[in-house]
Amino acid sequence: MCLHLRSRGAHAQVMGRPNSGKTTLFRALAGLGVVVIGTIAVVAIVTRASPTGAEPQGVRWARLGIDDALREAGDRHQRVLVKFDAEWCSYCKKLEEEVLATRTGAELTRDMIAVRYDFDDPSNRSLVERYVVLGLPTVLVLTPDGTQVGRIMGYDGKNEWLTEARAAKRASDPVPALRAAHAASPADPHRALELGEALLVRGAPDEGEALLERVTWMRAADGSTEDAANALFLLGRYYHRVRRDPRTARHVWRELASRFPRSENAGGAWWWYAKAEAELGRHEVGYEALRARARAEPANVDAAHELADYVAEHSMRSHFAEARTLLTGAIPRAPESDRRDMQALATRLAGTGAAAGAAGAAP
Repeated sequence: MCLHLRSRGAHAQVMGRPNSGKTTLFRALAGLGVVVIGTIAVVAIVTRASPTGAEPQGVRWARLGIDDALREAGDRHQRVLVKFDAEWCSYCKKLEEEVLATRTGAELTRDMIAVRYDFDDPSNRSLVERYVVLGLPTVLVLTPDGTQVGRIMGYDGKNEWLTEARAAKRASDPVPALRAAHAASPADPHRALELGEALLVRGAPDEGEALLERVTWMRAADGSTEDAANALFLLGRYYHRVRRDPRTARHVWRELASRFPRSENAGGAWWWYAKAEAELGRHEVGYEALRARARAEPANVDAAHELADYVAEHSMRSHFAEARTLLTGAIPRAPESDRRDMQALATRLAGTGAAAGAAGAAP
């Protein structure tokens, strides 16, 4: 699953923010052949080689709604591949360039109906909710009756992605096997997590949500709380991005960051907590949370960078000077690939910071 929300340089993105490729949850489902699909936007039918023998150069996307795509798949006895992407998603572009726009992509989807939808298009909002799109890129594989047999979130490179996509073309519905595994070991948080996630994204959100809530209080036999943290992450993403309920999401993010501060998602959770507060008009609350983290973790480059991002994004000019000081101190410790962007941000904060003293926050 896509669990590391703000991990820079990772392989899945949500609403323009980098995210980890796939967490253990999504990897486990992928191992069962799970991939995902969407609804009305651009759909494609990939045809066989033309009479002249020329091979298509990549997937040929055509315009179809998801219901029409499923009907056509039924007529052809094929499966449907659905891709959710967005213009700002860099890993969506990598997937397109390295796989889907190539002959390999054409071959992969030769016997499928292929459709794609813009995550940001309001007309596709019902599809985002229907298929619970938690991060981008998300690719689904559906049978003609609409059953999700595969879901791939993120892009970790051509070979790994193709392995999962090819498995999804042959896979069956994973939910029965996940239910059986959970029934056999109901106290195992990882099996409960896998089933809860599968239900959440496959048309049974109430059952999935309830099971994930239970997992948040479970420990593995070895005492590990990783599954509990991952369950909170999934719930945060679900409330925040699918249900668009920042008021509920902020509590989930804060619980994740506070209860599991050493979780790989703790830093990202604080970022999304601040984002939720900003969406509710409480920009200063979000700022204080990120500022407290940056001061408590002076060696944490991401903490300083995220604070600076936040005050710049929300034009909180009275905080530019402090954010710039923390950011400038972090630049020498940052990866070389991040330094140019961080320096540009520091310069931006310096541009108006000197005159910002009485300006206050300007969300």
